[in-house]
Amino acid sequence: GRGGGGPMESAAKGGYVLASLAEVVERVLGFLPTKALLRAACVCRLWRECARRTLRTRQRIAWVSALEPSPAENHALVRALARELEKVQVLPQTVLYIADAGTFSGYEECHEQKKARKRNSKETALALEKLLPKRCQILGLVTPGIVVTPMGSSSNQPQEIEESEAGFALLFPKIDGVKIHTFHFSKDVKNRVFDESKFAEAGLKNNPDLRVVLLFGYNSWKTGATRFLHQIVNPLNEKSIILAGGQVESFTSLTSE
Repeated sequence: GRGGGGPMESAAKGGYVLASLAEVVERVLGFLPTKALLRAACVCRLWRECARRTLRTRQRIAWVSALEPSPAENHALVRALARELEKVQVLPQTVLYIADAGTFSGYEECHEQKKARKRNSKETALALEKLLPKRCQILGLVTPGIVVTPMGSSSNQPQEIEESEAGFALLFPKIDGVKIHTFHFSKDVKNRVFDESKFAEAGLKNNPDLRVVLLFGYNSWKTGATRFLHQIVNPLNEKSIILAGGQVESFTSLTSE
């Protein structure tokens, strides 16, 4: 330009270039899955800020569905989760996974070794929980059959799997304004009356922010189990909350108390 630019002009130009550079970096980082994005955030301060902004826009729940008929070294859900975690946009803070009981208790024919091998729930729980971030809150359930919602088009009907290996996992990232709180009640054999203070501790009583309760019961065949479940469900039914869940065989989580 004529007469050359003074210090103020070049500073303004520099500021403009940096601002547009940040936009370019943010746009490019937006294509990366979370694991790669976290690695990119270590490059420099600019990339770190851009990565933070990108992560804030990705507060969505992800889910993984697994269905594989052939027995292998690892459970179908472990293999599916390992694949999906590479693509998932935000690393989860809370995970609820459901795996079928058949593969945990049944003996399988291992073709290479020509002998039956028993897979237990602890083994599967350990393999699944190794894949997830260390600070992740994990709740695992073992069920007799799994309802699998197939990936792909919405015309695919959910199906209950009883024979082959199946599993399902919901991955919740940290979402602004949403708090997930786990609770566990066990029936006191001596006491017939349910301890109301436990209800308050779990955030199920006098909590105006409560919106959804997922409730899973186990040992439902034991004496007094139905009455115990009603003591929990009835107070919740009176409020305007979504209440869902079911009966399961057991819990498998090793990290959640």
